[in-house]
Amino acid sequence: MTELLAILDRFHTVLIQTAPKIASRLQTGLTRAEIEAQIASFSWKFPQDASDLYQWHNGLSGKPGKLNLAQKLLRLKGKWHGELSGRENEMHLKLENRLIVAKFLPLDYALAGHHHLKLGRCLIDLLPFSILTNGKDTIYCMMRLDPEKPVIYCADGTKLPPMGVTESFLSTQPQFSRLSDLIIFLTKVCQQGIQLIAASQESLIDAIDCELNATQLEQLYQQPKR
Repeated sequence: MTELLAILDRFHTVLIQTAPKIASRLQTGLTRAEIEAQIASFSWKFPQDASDLYQWHNGLSGKPGKLNLAQKLLRLKGKWHGELSGRENEMHLKLENRLIVAKFLPLDYALAGHHHLKLGRCLIDLLPFSILTNGKDTIYCMMRLDPEKPVIYCADGTKLPPMGVTESFLSTQPQFSRLSDLIIFLTKVCQQGIQLIAASQESLIDAIDCELNATQLEQLYQQPKR
């Protein structure tokens, strides 16, 4: 087992304890052979970090949401991940008065995202594996497809065309040197940053998966990264 897989397994254990609704919707991981089959047509070498991630779990549900035709057309317009909608494919996080919707993309959707970036003339090989939005702003978590330096960027892609994703732009965005650093941060968030839903807000229990403590989240983010 690689160090990253061990870190991912610890994260999963904490996730089961603190956000069981999210943990229960994670898909079974892919085999190495299944991953190799999906990336066979690409010229780059898949980073070990990306392989470990998708051997751990292949995103959330991965099934198209139960939407009517009009809703599907609205979600698909200009968004490669639009079909991957519906509650089963989303994590609903409450942060103060905001609802944050997060997605952990299955590998086929992540690769489609890479293809979307290249079609839009992005010159960097990136794998978008997670998306967070508050309905106004959208953050894309992307791994650089460099086996030696698979940096993770948490980039604000709101209204940004793929050709705008440049080295200069990425240098201004929050980043983690390795996926393990991001997972360690998320583990700490689960351990220290999740708070119980207040009794006065019990009606939200079915609508959200967990509530985050904004102060604690900020303190955790400000801690030195490894």
